Amino acid sequence: MLKTEEIRVRDPFVLLYEDAYYLYATTGDTTYACFRGSDLAHWEPLDVAFEIPKDFWAYKDVWAGEVHRYGGKFYLFVSLLGHNGRRGTQIAVADRPEGPFLPLTDHAVTPAEQSCIDGTLYVEDGVPYIVYSHDWPDHFVAEKDAFVGEICAARLSPDLKAIEGEPWVLFESDDVPISAATPQHIQWEGKNTVRYGSDGPFLRRFPDGRLVLTWSPYLENNYVVLGAVSESGTIKGPWKHMDKAVYDRDGGHSMLFADKTGRLVMALHSPERFGDERAVFLPAALRGDQLTVASPIRSDRE
Repeated sequence: MLKTEEIRVRDPFVLLYEDAYYLYATTGDTTYACFRGSDLAHWEPLDVAFEIPKDFWAYKDVWAGEVHRYGGKFYLFVSLLGHNGRRGTQIAVADRPEGPFLPLTDHAVTPAEQSCIDGTLYVEDGVPYIVYSHDWPDHFVAEKDAFVGEICAARLSPDLKAIEGEPWVLFESDDVPISAATPQHIQWEGKNTVRYGSDGPFLRRFPDGRLVLTWSPYLENNYVVLGAVSESGTIKGPWKHMDKAVYDRDGGHSMLFADKTGRLVMALHSPERFGDERAVFLPAALRGDQLTVASPIRSDRE
């Protein structure tokens, strides 16, 4: 068994199924990893959950996978880099949470003409939606002289093989006061520029009916988790942004799940330093208009 701190994990996603936790992690270039544990501190490595097939539309950068139970099967939403130079979310299916996951189609479900990452499944009134990031390098806004990430959504067909209708923008990263106040200054293609990132959208409905969306921008020298609440209580929004960061200590790309006791937990990776990332699990609660997190969950059991 491996301890959480021994596993390099980006973009962690946790599924609780049949009294076991499944941890999915960005760890490889062409494969996707899965670990199983009875608690949130010790993990058994399993076989490869997903591998990019030969002669596929994409060839590397297996990022930000999520596994959702839907219609009696398990669906992997994972970001891949295509031969056309654009990223997209691929959906794959398996009979078990550990896989192996097989692609539903030989193309991304997100728009082919855009570079899109971090797709997540959200089901409302029985209708499946994908919420994703229109990646910042693909969206330069000349009048702002900046790259601006967007959080987008689209309705999916019942079999999850295609988008139905037109996607829409929930919000742009620079619409959000915290993100707009401290964008990241970077060197991009030899030029000093500004980016407003929009990583890792995730939606969860709370018992009181409120629909909360978490996501992660890069602020100047900090990777954070921000939150928003849908004022209509539906995926259509509009979205009211929380006035404080949910997590602002060099970590992000979060998701929310209930543990075996029913406690709400946020999973994220920290630090945002390539090669050193680890999964962090934080008790979470919606208090008033703010999503809050407590100190990381730890286990003294060896």
